[in-house]
Amino acid sequence: MSARRFPATVTPLAVLLIGALVGACSTGPGPSPTGAPPTGVPATSQPTHAPVQLLLRVTSEGGFINPSANLASVPTVSVYADGRILTPGAVDAVYPGPLLPPVAIKDVGPAGAQAIVAAIRAAGLDKDGAGGGIGNPDAATTVFTATVDGATITSRFHLGGPGGPGLPGVASPDPSVAAAEDLLNRLTDPSETWGVANPVTSTLVPTAYQIFVAPGAPVGDLPTSQPAVAWPLATPLDQFGAAAVPDRGVTGLRQGAVFGADATTLGPVLAAANALTAFSSGGNLYTLSVRPLLPDEVPAPG
Repeated sequence: MSARRFPATVTPLAVLLIGALVGACSTGPGPSPTGAPPTGVPATSQPTHAPVQLLLRVTSEGGFINPSANLASVPTVSVYADGRILTPGAVDAVYPGPLLPPVAIKDVGPAGAQAIVAAIRAAGLDKDGAGGGIGNPDAATTVFTATVDGATITSRFHLGGPGGPGLPGVASPDPSVAAAEDLLNRLTDPSETWGVANPVTSTLVPTAYQIFVAPGAPVGDLPTSQPAVAWPLATPLDQFGAAAVPDRGVTGLRQGAVFGADATTLGPVLAAANALTAFSSGGNLYTLSVRPLLPDEVPAPG
């Protein structure tokens, strides 16, 4: 089948994580979307190395969408202090699509990162009270989480006006909404260099994974036939991670993260799988929703 390229669809990222991280080099419940310790886990149980400094993360939440549709979503934008800008990568327009979503990297270096910090300040995202826009109950809320001068500020915006799917939007009269939308557009614009000559582009090579496990084989929109893949890790899928809370309307949904040697074993299997690949474990079939963990979410080797 011929293929074309188009940006991966950005859907809301909202993950509530529970339980303890079972060692830096093992399978366990996943990290929070911002790289903070999982809910209920004291900071002392986390790796003691200096984490990769996250300057800005942009995600989406809510909207008229199936609650389970966002399980493998990559954050809309992640900006690091070393100048790396991570966004969802392009995917081939084939069916079924890949199981593992790609993540694009544009590296504008420390100088570019400082230009982005200046843009964050100019948009007012480094201060409490930012946010707004004309709400639409069917549209997602865009969430900006900025860390500047040691303070982390979260702001929520309704971007694009109340037009809704397939309808024209109405520009918000609030200048802070326009500033936030302009910053987001610049961060996702392939031609924006942030004042740096020839930024380096690449694709993230995953070293760890966040995984949701649902009982039963995947169900697709079109008929397809492919063999199930044997789950390669020692922990069976019915015991993987911990029960997902909330369960997104999927009975028996579990969630966890895979690091270290287990990630090395699992990586090629995930890379070869597609969205309709069933995984067999303990005589049963399961559906996986997977995304790579980003640099601020990956513990140091233990």
